[in-house]
Amino acid sequence: MAGLEGKIALITGAGGMRGVGRATALKLAGLGADVAITDVHREERDLPPAEIRLGWRSIDTVSEEITALGRRSLPVYCDLSQPDQIESMVDQVVDHYGRIDILINNARAIIGRDKVPVTELSLDVWDHFLKINTTAVFLCTQFVGREMVRQGEGGRIINIASNASKQASATGAAYSASKFAVLGLTQASALDLAPHKITVNSVCPGPINTDRMSYWEQDRAEELGITQEEFRGRIVDEAGRNSPLGRIAEAEDVANVVAFLASDEANFITGQAYNVNGGLLFH
Repeated sequence: MAGLEGKIALITGAGGMRGVGRATALKLAGLGADVAITDVHREERDLPPAEIRLGWRSIDTVSEEITALGRRSLPVYCDLSQPDQIESMVDQVVDHYGRIDILINNARAIIGRDKVPVTELSLDVWDHFLKINTTAVFLCTQFVGREMVRQGEGGRIINIASNASKQASATGAAYSASKFAVLGLTQASALDLAPHKITVNSVCPGPINTDRMSYWEQDRAEELGITQEEFRGRIVDEAGRNSPLGRIAEAEDVANVVAFLASDEANFITGQAYNVNGGLLFH
């Protein structure tokens, strides 16, 4: 894969210690890109246990890792439920680097409160999932897309969707609806931006071996009298046994596909949604 020297990448949701955002930031930096990373300030109750135990500092720690690779890094805290903060974040990145060449819409709402039947799903939870998983992707695409058009040199926009953007499951109405919408946004944006040589694609992971926070996992672990990490381990093991390739994805598996779509090799690919799920879903 050709390098990304001279490119500026913006990645949302990049503060997790084992998340796709961090893995993608390090992958692109390793290929020569300078990186802006963003995430929301989280209360301790919203952090995975390992991050609390190890003193992980979200995008500040990731920024130090990028710098250690010899690339420039800009951490910007941003609440993606607030449109004015999104616009300000994009402005900060452009002011700092002078341009944006690659946008990775990776952030997503913390799952758990949504895992109820549709008849019991609260409007507040529904609205929150749409704000973070869909509206924020739209606004980042709009603000960054305008900048890419102004630059006149093309660009790459890559949205992290999900298996749930192609196949829904019980107690998943808010999450699946928000992720199905991302694929529609991807296709429409790809057509709108094609005249400007800006490609827009989605990556659709299945289960991923991250420590991402889940209120549902937290509650189930408490009910069973085990730690959240022990319960998460059971889920990972079971999901791996159900996968044709015998494991679930690592964050780096997703980052590798993102890096390809961000590269020159993918300059004739747009409006697509690529599965990274070990064969769990063919669609």
